[in-house]
Amino acid sequence: MRKILTAGIVAGIIFTGCASKNKSVSLSETEEEKVVEIGEKSATFLFKNIKGELQKALIEEGPYAAVEVCSARALKITKKVEKTLNHGIKIKRTSLKYRNPLNAPDKYEVEALKYFEKYYKEHKRLPDYYIQPVKEGSKLYYRYYKPLKVGSLCLTCHGENVDPKLKQIIKERYPQDKAMGYKLGDFRGVIRVSIPAKMIKERKEKFIFPFIK
Repeated sequence: MRKILTAGIVAGIIFTGCASKNKSVSLSETEEEKVVEIGEKSATFLFKNIKGELQKALIEEGPYAAVEVCSARALKITKKVEKTLNHGIKIKRTSLKYRNPLNAPDKYEVEALKYFEKYYKEHKRLPDYYIQPVKEGSKLYYRYYKPLKVGSLCLTCHGENVDPKLKQIIKERYPQDKAMGYKLGDFRGVIRVSIPAKMIKERKEKFIFPFIK
């Protein structure tokens, strides 16, 4: 399952597709494949980096360190990954129920998040991705959204039964926290990868990340 939204170009109109061609956003099949390839590899690369840091923190420092990883160190990891990706690609984690205000969604991200949330409630599963053209200044980007589910590691800081002491630490650090009360498998948020449209339109060959296995 996939979803393509024309945000910032054709306001208020939503186009959908299901395992079929969708050219409503002026993307050829080959171009869409490039967006998906770059977006998926970039999102997966970030996810693996953050997950690895989280697992390390839990083993070496305990659950209290996990709060720091998810809410603070993850931002530094994201910036580092973004720099590694290069090519003008921008990447971000966001959610409707964010903890760190720096991860708050913009209006286009809210549209994507609400789509995933609605789809999940109706179908009890998530589509593979969501593509959204957004103009930032004079540049057009194709935003690729990878949905994230709540895993067992996430429950330590985001579950329904968070340790009281840990909950107090979170409350003190993030008084406006919205990211608690989840169950295993719940829709948590997304990794958003913004890919310059110029990069998609001009590249003829397949995009390769030599550092990603």
